[in-house]
Amino acid sequence: MRPILVVMLLFFGYISPTPAQIQNGKIQSQSYAKPLGNKATVSLLTVSPGKETYAQYGHTALRVNDPENGFDLVFNYGLFDFNSPNFTWRFVRGKTDYMVGAYSYQDFLIEYQISNRAVYEQIINLNPDEREAVWQALAVNIQPENRIYRYNFFFNNCSTKPRDILVDHIKGKVDYKWNGKFKCLRDEIHFSTNKYPWTTFGIDLVIGAKADDRASLKSQQFAPELLMESFDKAIIFRDSSVSAPLVLKTQIPVTIDETLIEKPTWTPGPKMVLWIVFILVAGLSLMEFRKGKNYQALNAVLFTVTGLVGTIIAFMVLFSEHPTTDVNYLLLWLHPLNLIYAVCLIIPAFRKNLADIYLSINLPFQLFALAGTLFLPQYFHPALYPILLCLIIRSGLALVSLQKKRKHA
Repeated sequence: MRPILVVMLLFFGYISPTPAQIQNGKIQSQSYAKPLGNKATVSLLTVSPGKETYAQYGHTALRVNDPENGFDLVFNYGLFDFNSPNFTWRFVRGKTDYMVGAYSYQDFLIEYQISNRAVYEQIINLNPDEREAVWQALAVNIQPENRIYRYNFFFNNCSTKPRDILVDHIKGKVDYKWNGKFKCLRDEIHFSTNKYPWTTFGIDLVIGAKADDRASLKSQQFAPELLMESFDKAIIFRDSSVSAPLVLKTQIPVTIDETLIEKPTWTPGPKMVLWIVFILVAGLSLMEFRKGKNYQALNAVLFTVTGLVGTIIAFMVLFSEHPTTDVNYLLLWLHPLNLIYAVCLIIPAFRKNLADIYLSINLPFQLFALAGTLFLPQYFHPALYPILLCLIIRSGLALVSLQKKRKHA
C-alpha cells in the first residue's frame, strides 16, 4: 500500500521544491511593477527529465531578463510546502495547493548544473506591449494573496501555467501547426517513465479510463518537453495575413555532461516479478489440488494484498479530485472486498456459510475482467495479468473445495 501512495505523491506532484527555492521565492514582489526596459526578453525555460521519480517529466519556468533595470528572474510555478496543514491528506484527495516563486536566473541554472540536467531557453517573440503584459501578469501572480493556486497534474501545473501566461497575453492567434505526438495521456506518461517500469506500473493502477481518451495538444502540453516542442513549431498570426514564429531563438545554457551519467543498474521489472509469483501460486495450487489440501494462508496473503491495492483505487475513484482517477475498471476485480474476504477467512462461521457465496459472486467478475481486457476502454498493464490469473485460480479452487466439503458434510 505504502509504495503505491509514494508513486501517487511523486506522480501527481512531480516538481518538489528545494528549501533554497522556497527561501529565494520570498523576493519582495512590490519591486516587480516597474515597467520593463526596451531590451527586456521573456523566455520559456524547459528542464530535461531527471532520474528521480518526481523529475521524470522535466520542468518548466519563465525567465524575465531586463538588463536595463538590472534583474534576471525565473518564475517557477512548481513550488509547494510539505509543512502546510494536512498536506498529505489534501494531496491524496487532489486538493494540493502550489505556489509561484521568483528567484535568480543564475541560481536556477546552478541547481540543474548540479543535478546534470539540461536547460533549454526559448526566447518568445513578443512585441513590447505583449512583453509588458506578461510581466505585469507575473507581478500580479507573485503577490502573496495571489501566488497560491490549486494544482492539477494534467490541466493546471508548472507547465500549463507558464503556457497560459504567455499565450493569453499575445495579441493574436497562436497556431501550433501540430496535433502532438501522443494518442492519449497514458501514452505520454508511459513515454516519460519508460525507463522506470515500476513507476509506470504504479501509475497505471491509479489512473483510469479517462487517461485513455484521445488527448488534444493542449492536454498533452502538461509535459514540459512536449510544450517546448509545440512552441518550437508554433506560429503567431497577429492579423489575417502576417505570421511570425512564436520562438525567436532557442539556446541551451546548461547541457548534460555525458561523463557524469551513471549506468543504470538492472532490477527485475513488474512483469518478471509478477509472472514468477504466478508460477509459484500455480505450482502451489496444483500441489494443493493433488493432495486434497486447502492452503488458506496463501489465499489470505493474495486477497489481503489485492484488497489493499483495491482500497487505494476505490478511494481515488470515490473521493479524490485528481484527474483521470474517477473511472477505473480495475475495480471489477481489484477491490476492497478482497481485503474483507481475507480477514473473514479466519472466522470459521464465515468460511462455512458465506465464503462460497462471496466466491460465487466474485469469480464471474474476475472472469469478466479478464475478457474485458479485449473491449473495456481502459489500458490493462501486462503485469496485471498474472495477478488476475492468480485470483481466478485461487477463487476457483477455494470454491470447488468448499462445495466438496458441503457434499461430504
